[in-house]
Amino acid sequence: MHNTVSKKAWIFKAAAMALSAVFVALALTTPFIIVSVSDGARTVVVVDAGHGGADGGVIGRRTGVKESELNLKVAKLLGEYLASGGYKVVYTRRNDTMHTFPGVSNRKRADMFKRGEIINNAKPAAMVSVHMNYYSASSRRGAQVFFDRTDDGGRAFANIMQDTLNRDVNSVGGGREYSALSAEKYLLSCSPYPSIIVECGFLSNPFDEENLVRADYQANLAYTLYLGIVEFLNTES
Repeated sequence: MHNTVSKKAWIFKAAAMALSAVFVALALTTPFIIVSVSDGARTVVVVDAGHGGADGGVIGRRTGVKESELNLKVAKLLGEYLASGGYKVVYTRRNDTMHTFPGVSNRKRADMFKRGEIINNAKPAAMVSVHMNYYSASSRRGAQVFFDRTDDGGRAFANIMQDTLNRDVNSVGGGREYSALSAEKYLLSCSPYPSIIVECGFLSNPFDEENLVRADYQANLAYTLYLGIVEFLNTES
């Protein structure tokens, strides 16, 4: 009898240890609480990783990292959080590439047109374009959001996202708090869907650059973007 009980206890302990290992692994790969929505499966969000391919965007002043590389990393993390929350995610790119069309010599224009086509075909509840910033003065730092001035939905979205970034990124990391600004950019005006561009930080600033190349900071940044999206979509529902 004693041997049987000991055997059962050993089996129970082994199972508990296995479950514990699973939970630890999940905690390491998903370090944040995902906010689910009941109608998330019917809600589409487009995630645009700015630049790509031959268009690398700006370059880190100290590390030489390409903006396009960081944009894609943050965009993919954001997409994973959105998918975990029940949203349908549509990416404008998922690798280091530019969209092209036969016979089109202006590759940048072709790339922008294709991204706009993806957005319009997806008919999203929101579109977020992920970018990194650069400025001549290395003291400038922090995350800032842009919208099209004719897009009321985009303006509301931008204000919510900027408030979220100010609270969870800018005020914590020592960057200045910004107000969302209007900008004349193709991706902001190419569709009728609420659209914003998020400049996640300045690769010209040593502190921002040091943060932006770190995987844990990228994950935290993507999660902050996720929270801003969820808050905006909840106000719209």
